[in-house]
Amino acid sequence: MTRPKPTSRALQRQDTFKRVFEAALGEFRRVGVEKAIVSEICRKAGVAKGTFFFHFPTKDHVLLARQQQISEAMARRIDSELADVADARVFLQRLTAIVLEEHEAVGDLELMRQINLAIVRQGGAPQLGVRHTAFGVALATQIRRLQRAGVLKSGVDGARLADCLRLSFFGFLLNPQSSFETSRPQLALLTKLLAEALVA
Repeated sequence: MTRPKPTSRALQRQDTFKRVFEAALGEFRRVGVEKAIVSEICRKAGVAKGTFFFHFPTKDHVLLARQQQISEAMARRIDSELADVADARVFLQRLTAIVLEEHEAVGDLELMRQINLAIVRQGGAPQLGVRHTAFGVALATQIRRLQRAGVLKSGVDGARLADCLRLSFFGFLLNPQSSFETSRPQLALLTKLLAEALVA
């Protein structure tokens, strides 16, 4: 079945969304999220102020849209790179590498921290739960696969374990004293400890 071709209005809406989104991220990098002014974002995007709020109720929603992109990128890599891994230690090491590489690809650790803080601020939103994000679903699926294969202990629900891993990774990335380089050995230690605890 072929998908219906998007209307010109839908294409225009996508283009406007992208312009506002990229202008907002650029402004966040330039002056920080807290100091970024919506009117300046709109000026740079070439849109009216109301257009920003049509697409993003708050600045946090820009950050959450960026996190969704990161989540989807990690999920694609989990599905393609981890689907055949049958060793718990290798699985956790590669998973850690995927998380770090996709977050490093943002290119700005402070922006990453702001994204993670937006997730914390919006923590009650169901769509941010591990069962509703691309990353969480992909990770839980692979954990269940390894549990069924007898590679990981089966006494822990796959989604809960995925959530625990997610919160552990992002806790390191939120630390204002850390960098990607200082987080790497800490995450390697976490991976080692988790492997020892979870191997069946």
